[in-house]
Amino acid sequence: KKDPGIPNLYPFKDQLLRQMEEKKLKDEEAKQRIKQKRMKEVNKRRNLFNLQEDAIKRAREFEKKTIKTRHLQKYYSYLYPETSLKAYYREFKKVVEAADVILEVLDARDPIGCRCPQVEQAVIAAGATKKLVLILNKIDLVPKDIAEKWLKYLRNEFPAVIFKASTQTQKQNLSHSKVPVSLAGKDVLSSSSCLGAETLLKLLGNYCRNKDIKTSITVGVVGFPNVGKSSIINSLKRSRTCTVGATPGVTKSMQEVQLDKHIKLLDSPGIVMDTGDSDAAIILRNCVKIENIEDPIPPVEAILRRCNKQQVMEKYSVPDYKDSNEFLTHLGKRLGKLKKGGVPDINAAGKTLLRDWNSGKIQFYTHPPEEHKLPTHISAEVVAEWSKEFDLVCQLHG
Repeated sequence: KKDPGIPNLYPFKDQLLRQMEEKKLKDEEAKQRIKQKRMKEVNKRRNLFNLQEDAIKRAREFEKKTIKTRHLQKYYSYLYPETSLKAYYREFKKVVEAADVILEVLDARDPIGCRCPQVEQAVIAAGATKKLVLILNKIDLVPKDIAEKWLKYLRNEFPAVIFKASTQTQKQNLSHSKVPVSLAGKDVLSSSSCLGAETLLKLLGNYCRNKDIKTSITVGVVGFPNVGKSSIINSLKRSRTCTVGATPGVTKSMQEVQLDKHIKLLDSPGIVMDTGDSDAAIILRNCVKIENIEDPIPPVEAILRRCNKQQVMEKYSVPDYKDSNEFLTHLGKRLGKLKKGGVPDINAAGKTLLRDWNSGKIQFYTHPPEEHKLPTHISAEVVAEWSKEFDLVCQLHG
């Protein structure tokens, strides 16, 4: 039955209506307070949960970072026993920050395997203030057509130049071949002269002229250990200014080399950034001194998987083998690497194979992927910004 309300003749009707309205407001306020209290409790529980989740996440990230640091520190302790990982990073950072142009040196046998995304990201983040050029070095260790395919592949991302550092032994007057790379034959590629220096010097000279008010530029040379950074600097300078060697870790700190009045070069220690690769993969990039390798079997297995079996058998004059242990047994006997009782020393034989691999005595090279895909750290916009640089490099290469 519908509530008829308060009769109009009721003597205190107005007062009663005010009381009812006040009570309604108080009830509503009470409901709101209860609701807010409930929400506070929910948010409190939610915040506690989020804090717990955040703490767990940060703990996992810290643990992951610690493992990565330990993993990297292991290799740096091999390469630079007297230098801490932090000290090395300071030297590397100096080069990247001081340079107007960064030359990232890649081994032509495995260019993708020795790229450093962290360096490329730093250059991209700097915007137009820094330039990056990929140097495809050691092209004498791969067929010419493979080097040219890699050059074409890499130019989809950054300016790239083919290079072969000088292998001459004199201290001064290291020679440059003036033959264009596209016309270089086997005689030029197998000679001790430097190839590609003319193109690179012209490119750097052009950067110097286009550097607005600046009349000189600083060029940082970075890359994995033993990709030939110091050899490139010596070849450009035409003298043995920087100490070089097939052993990783020769360059321990940033070195300045004045190429001419317009260009200063900065040599840097080898990069060993965390790439998620196995220990064997890092060893095969010559990032670890052979004498410091405790177990050479995994990298030896990786070499045998990559190389043509028949070529390996012919090179080392060993019979057919089923696995790495059998191969190293044959190799140990063949090289006279024996323990007491005439037992083949497979560890010593394995290290001999690794030395041959690092010095280029074992022929191996990778092919560029059939289809090009941009790495995750490079956007199409970045490639578009560098398009003018590509055109210039192509003109210089001819």
